[in-house]
Amino acid sequence: MTLFLLLGLNSKLFSQEAVENHLRKAEIEQVFLTHNLTLMAQRFHMQQAEAAVLQAKLWPNPTISISEVNLWKNPSSESFPALIGNYGKYQQVAIELEQTIEMAGKRKKRVQLQLLEKENARLQFEELLRNLKYDLRSQCLELQILQEKEKLYNSQVDIFQTLAKSYQNQWKEGNVSEMDYLRIQSESIAFGNKLNEIQQEKITKMNEVARYLGDKGTALTISDTIGMPHFLQGKKQEWKMMALDNRSDYKIIHNELKKTDAQLKIEKAERIPDLQVSMNYDRGGNIMRDFIGLGVAMDLPLFNRNQGNIKIAKLELEKNKVEIEQFRIDIEREIDFLSERLSNLETSLKTTDIGFDGKLDVALERYVRNFQQRRLTIVEFIDFINNYMENKESILERRAKYLQYKEELMYLIGKDIVS
Repeated sequence: MTLFLLLGLNSKLFSQEAVENHLRKAEIEQVFLTHNLTLMAQRFHMQQAEAAVLQAKLWPNPTISISEVNLWKNPSSESFPALIGNYGKYQQVAIELEQTIEMAGKRKKRVQLQLLEKENARLQFEELLRNLKYDLRSQCLELQILQEKEKLYNSQVDIFQTLAKSYQNQWKEGNVSEMDYLRIQSESIAFGNKLNEIQQEKITKMNEVARYLGDKGTALTISDTIGMPHFLQGKKQEWKMMALDNRSDYKIIHNELKKTDAQLKIEKAERIPDLQVSMNYDRGGNIMRDFIGLGVAMDLPLFNRNQGNIKIAKLELEKNKVEIEQFRIDIEREIDFLSERLSNLETSLKTTDIGFDGKLDVALERYVRNFQQRRLTIVEFIDFINNYMENKESILERRAKYLQYKEELMYLIGKDIVS
């Protein structure tokens, strides 16, 4: 079912025949998760981390060496049994097979470090997804704002174009002054210019949103509208706990602490030298014609016991602990700060009558009708229009700002929250 949904969204979004695509923000995120090329590239990084774990589990290869092979004989040569047919009666050869055996569990410790690297790659993917999703949502919200402003100014352009056409006819008939006609016409042009600016910004923003979806040429319209937001209940302490549990970047620095601890264990293990085990065969090189011997070798840890690298790893561990504490303080401070901003804006929005937005639209219709019936002067009508536009834009911007703060809060928490 999910596959058919994604295929349907994909064909809907990337169809070349469609002039404009109307999608909800939830649908846009589905397409983003499937088609974003940056996420696709990061998934390869996760697969590389898995391959690195496989590599760390492998033993070092044994070494074989062949030496002391003579190509001719001299008068002192002794005769040996032939190697192949009649060949090899005077041939000498030495063969040695050597294997390194790592001591103190070095290989196991390296595997553990690579497993932490793999976890780090997974967390990096989550962090990339968190950042890209926040950026996409912010861009979508900005596109929504431009869409709402486009509707607002488009309605004003329609009103003033109708009035300008009517006043032009009235002016020609001598019923209104040229100054009144020009004033209406200038307002119509001004609103048209503003509408064009908004549409240009909208085209740019549509392109920015499309970049997250793997297609730059998609004409996109977001179906969701910006209404009165659902207010969050103030739960600062709960949000802080959620952030510490869910933030991928906070998990990354904790994973870095584990990696540093694993590296410290490896450095301590390096104090113990590895063992070199060898077995060699020598034909005609000693008092025995066919000599087979065993041997071991290892460094003597008299001077270099890896003291410097161990100290570096210990200091790195202490540094990571301090960074984690600072990160925790930063997260909690950011949530405190954003909670205050949300609370302040919520109070501002609640002071406005819930139906005030609709009342403005009703008042606009009444003012337009009264102006057409010449019950209002141009000055009174334009003064109301300016006041109307100021209030409508203010309401839109405050609602959008609250939605943006909610997105920032979910970004800080690292998890979507329900109002």
